Amino acid sequence: MRMELSTGQYYGKVVQSLNLGGLIISKSCYKDKSSLPLHYHKNPYFCYVLNGNYSEHSIRNDFTCSKGDVIFHPKYTEHHNNFPNNSATCFNLEFSESWINKFVETKLNLCSIVKTNDYSIQSSVLKIYKELNNYDNLSSLMIEGLMLEIIASFSRNNSANSFVPYYLKKIVEYLNDEYHSNPSLLQLAQIADVSPEHLSREFRKVFKLTMGEYMRQVKVKQSCYMLKHTDKDLSDIAFEAGFSDQSHFGRVFKKQTGLTPLEYRSAK
Repeated sequence: MRMELSTGQYYGKVVQSLNLGGLIISKSCYKDKSSLPLHYHKNPYFCYVLNGNYSEHSIRNDFTCSKGDVIFHPKYTEHHNNFPNNSATCFNLEFSESWINKFVETKLNLCSIVKTNDYSIQSSVLKIYKELNNYDNLSSLMIEGLMLEIIASFSRNNSANSFVPYYLKKIVEYLNDEYHSNPSLLQLAQIADVSPEHLSREFRKVFKLTMGEYMRQVKVKQSCYMLKHTDKDLSDIAFEAGFSDQSHFGRVFKKQTGLTPLEYRSAK
């Protein structure tokens, strides 16, 4: 079961929000020593870290997000966050499909979360933040124009990441569905109908990690859900997620999330 956040909805405390016909601007605050459960958002959005830092984890990426970072989240992309040492404040720029379709035909076809420190994007985000805090009758026009600049810059910078071959999508779907198993490279190559060498090389090229690393992240993602939403023992979770034993589960989980399984379960 996946947890969907609807339009304008965020974990943490939303202290500012403005909806300009499908362009939703908000500021959200997060407490230290907290963690957010696995979830995804109905709409794509950019997150600018106003202050603090935290870790973000998804199937393909693990980020440390710090002040000044801009993180793009495609719609329906699962992730979870940890704030182990510091509180944080995020400025969110979310846009619906109906809003973006009013202006451009090109879509952001990225299927993974991307972090950028591009100065032009950071500058445009801060200009929107200033407009929100000094709102007048021209601010909506300014904000929409700046938002289109952000999307154009980001699309240009990341256009090379938009194509994923069908056989790789097939492998990703298999790994997500069969997270409890531990398939060999030969088995996966047979499913993809390509050579093991080609599959291994192209998977790493597209997703920036090996299939083994991807599989570990999937197992941890499923473990996070069981830790938060069931009362199962750690040994049972380790078995169901396909880890060799509870000790192996604990080591991999701590490396991926920065928390032990018990710390993650008890975090609010």
